Amino acid sequence: MMSPFRRALTYIVRKRGKSLLLLLLFLVTATLALSGTAIRAAVRTAQLNVRQALGGVFTMEQNTSDPDKWQSRAVGGFGYQSWYSGAPLTAELADTIMEKVDGIRGCNATATNYVVASDQNGKTLELIEADEDNGLNALLASYGDFGSTITAYISTNTAFDSSFTGGYLELVSGRHITAEDSNAVMISRELAEQNGLAVGDRIILSMSEFQASLKGVDAVKTKLEVEIAGLFHATAKSSAMLSNWSMDNAIYTTMDVIRHVRPETPDDGYEKINFYVDDPARLKDIVAQVKALPEIDPTDFIVQSDSSSADSVSEPLANMDRLVSVLILLVLLAGTAILYFTLAGRMKERVHESGILLSLGFSRANIALQYLTEVLVIALLALSLSIFTSAVTAKAIGGRLLDYTADTGASDSESNPGMPGTAVDGGTILRSDDLAPKFEGQSNLTNIEVVIPPSAILCLYGFGAALILFSVTAAAMPVLRMKPREILARMS
Repeated sequence: MMSPFRRALTYIVRKRGKSLLLLLLFLVTATLALSGTAIRAAVRTAQLNVRQALGGVFTMEQNTSDPDKWQSRAVGGFGYQSWYSGAPLTAELADTIMEKVDGIRGCNATATNYVVASDQNGKTLELIEADEDNGLNALLASYGDFGSTITAYISTNTAFDSSFTGGYLELVSGRHITAEDSNAVMISRELAEQNGLAVGDRIILSMSEFQASLKGVDAVKTKLEVEIAGLFHATAKSSAMLSNWSMDNAIYTTMDVIRHVRPETPDDGYEKINFYVDDPARLKDIVAQVKALPEIDPTDFIVQSDSSSADSVSEPLANMDRLVSVLILLVLLAGTAILYFTLAGRMKERVHESGILLSLGFSRANIALQYLTEVLVIALLALSLSIFTSAVTAKAIGGRLLDYTADTGASDSESNPGMPGTAVDGGTILRSDDLAPKFEGQSNLTNIEVVIPPSAILCLYGFGAALILFSVTAAAMPVLRMKPREILARMS
């Protein structure tokens, strides 16, 4: 007597068309379910990255709203330079806050200046040209070597710089720098490649001769040799007012370096300090503790948290998470229904076969085992193939959905920036943020790295086995309950 397993394999081979149709049904359902699960897991990882990097940060800045605390001086025949003369933001103040308030994992005090970078032979570095020229570069070419200045971002810890924590920049070689570093800089990989530089090489920073002449400074005395400690790369496009101030040409360095290269810089500390908390849920409580410190005078400093950046990215991701969850549920429900009706139809077509097997003495359990084996063999093959097809499908679908969320997040966060600068007492004060490069689109925080987790595969196999057992049993029971004579009578 032929075993149910052999009968099942014989039927699969003999009925190739029906077997292939069932294989495709399982493959499509499993592919969509696995793809959805992988995308949802990747989206939730992206949400976590966004909450940690953007949702768990608060900022301390000087309270520049008091016009009496602003000072200015004439700069040749080119206008006035203004600066805030209130209490400075210092690295010591940041350290005090870190010591007295628990739950802060790191901070970075920042400021911005502009320097000229040269190689050890004194040749000005060849800068990366912008794709588009707004005409300002040509205009400023008449101002001596001012067109060769690049942006110098002063940082106490570049690992906590907002461009790095926000995913817009990534360290690709070397290391981050801190306030303890002596004569160290980080430059972009593109600028390094343009000038044949690498980590460990040395370059010379100096004040531009044009600016030095305006301010009565000897440009030669401002020269300082620094070592390249690390290289960074921008993961998103950015635009700047001047091509030489673009992120590709920028450097990161310390306050000690800038105070040597730009000796005319007022001793007013840093422009901003970003603090990063361990748990974003505690952000409001931590901000309240910082404001209550005796060292924080609200007339001098503003402490605030702004969740708009995190919200503009995380809200579309949350919508995407809900959408994918609903799609997974619909796929499973539809797959279950289609599988049941398909198997029920197969059972009706095989009533005569079931009657013959019963009349030959095969038990109902033996016949049900044959039908179950047929479906399990086909399902096992389909589920194995779905591991590969779902990886391709998930990446394609995830990329499209990420493009959609990026467009949605960008449109939600768009605002009319108007003219750069801050109005103070009837005048306009330009801050470094007004001239800093603006990143476009999403950072790599929200890049969806789709990987099929082993747990999802095991769950799919378990759910598939349970679904098949239920569907085959439910579809076969009406037929197997009939007696052989009753089946043959119906067939006749």
